[in-house]
Parts: sequence; C-alpha cells; structure tokens
Amino acid sequence: MFINYADFIDNNLDGYINKDIPLQINSCGNYRLIKRNEVETCRPSGRLDYQLIYIAHGKGYFYFDDSKAPNIINSGNMIIYKPYDFQRYIFYSKDHTDIFWIHFTGNDITDLFNKYGLNIDNKVIPCGTDSLYNSLFEKIILELQFQKDYFSSATSLIFNQLLISISRSSKDNSNATSISGNEINAVISYFHNHYQESINVEEYIKTLGYSTSSFFKKFKGYTHVTPLQYLINIRLKFATHMLKSSNYKVSEISRLVGYDNPLYFSRLFHKHIGMSPEEYRSKESKNDIEK
Repeated sequence: MFINYADFIDNNLDGYINKDIPLQINSCGNYRLIKRNEVETCRPSGRLDYQLIYIAHGKGYFYFDDSKAPNIINSGNMIIYKPYDFQRYIFYSKDHTDIFWIHFTGNDITDLFNKYGLNIDNKVIPCGTDSLYNSLFEKIILELQFQKDYFSSATSLIFNQLLISISRSSKDNSNATSISGNEINAVISYFHNHYQESINVEEYIKTLGYSTSSFFKKFKGYTHVTPLQYLINIRLKFATHMLKSSNYKVSEISRLVGYDNPLYFSRLFHKHIGMSPEEYRSKESKNDIEK
C-alpha cells in the first residue's frame, strides 16, 4: 500500500509558474510506503516550480544531475529542486519511508531563502527531524484542501515559519558538539528500522562507543527531543496508524510496536496522546463516520 495524502491548487503534474506574487504554494503532501516495495519518481526535465522534500523517517535514494550512483539521504534532511532541475529519486518500504513534499513558485524565492540563511543552490539542507515540521506541512495540506478565505496567504505564512524552523535548526546543529549529523542520522535510521524490537536506548548508545550524556545532548540539539522520546514517537505514530486502519487488538499492536506489556503500552499511549488506545480508536471511527 502507498499512502499519498495531499492536495493541490490544480492537477498540473508539471507544476506552474506565478511571477506576479512573491510566493505561492502550489501543492503539498505526505506519503509513506506500507506494502508497496518501492516508489520511483523520474522527471528528466524537472518541474516548472520549486520542490522541497522532507525525509521525516527512513531514507531516500537521489540521483542528482543524472548521476549513475544514488546519493543516500537519511531522515533529518530536506532536498530542494529548482525549476527544470533533473529529478530522479526512489523510496523503499524496507526503510519505513515517511516523506513530506511541497511545490511552490513566486518572484521572491531566492531572496526568501537567503533571508533565512538558506542556500537554495544546495541540493541537500540538513534540518534534523522535528515534529514541528510535520505539523507545519499538515497545516498547509489542510489549507489547500479546504481553501477557506485567505488560504493562499495562510499557506505562504506557514511556509515562512517552516523556513525559519529549518534555519534555526541548522544553526543549532552547527554549534553542537563533535558528534556528527551523520552519526545522529545513523541512530535515527536504526530506531526506524528496529522500533518493533526491545531497545535499551542507553545500552545501545554505549555499544556505539559514545558517552551517553554527550550523545543525548547532541541528539536533543539535533531533533529537539531525547533519543528515548524519539523512539516513543516512532512507536506511537505507527500505533495510531494501526488503530485507525486495522482491526488488530490493542495487545497485538502493543507487540507490533515494541512493547511486550500491553498495560504499559496503554499507559504510555494515554500519557502522550491524552486518551487510551480504545478511546482513540473509537474517536477516529466516529470521525470517519461523520465525514
């Protein structure tokens, strides 16, 4: 299964240019691979507008400038394509890929990125992983879906907030300790690939040869949460998805996301989500009926 949750101002697959205003959001979306093994996108002539891709989970395989070997880009990075840039990238389900993307146009794009200290000529923008990014992308998607009064202005303002968040994160990362972003990304990838297993976070960090205190400080500066909270967020994200889209019992979901004790899972779920797994499932089912 390939989940593609998005909306568009129109359905032009090549995008379009609008030089009459500083910034316009053309489309925005989120997709992830569940059962489909891979999804490949290839646009030899690119698009007419700009595109920003945020790798929230997993990794992507990007072929820049028609290169033969892919550049493997891990979660915690954004990829920027300018109009007419060659595009080819592949995502695999084995990587638990979760992607947000946005297409935009305007007469002020380069100046806008420069304003926040971001180089639009850099293909890859390190940004760390942050639930705030997810929230901002989701707000833009909803604005495009409902198109209430002033939605175009609203999406532009939210996009500015996204760029500010990326800029702040980049500066935080540049001032962090000697542990590199690639090392953080390797741990993040491990969490995404092994969240179903029992993981003692402190012991795992020690096996990598890091000081737990130094690594935790660097990790929090990079993601704004502790390693344990990051792992919990992954597990709860998949748990909420299964509660909404499957008939698995809560005890089964608990084991599928790495908790052998269903009671502990339920307490943890209530602490972070604000309701029990059963209440969450009932609420989501009611919302689906009302829609």
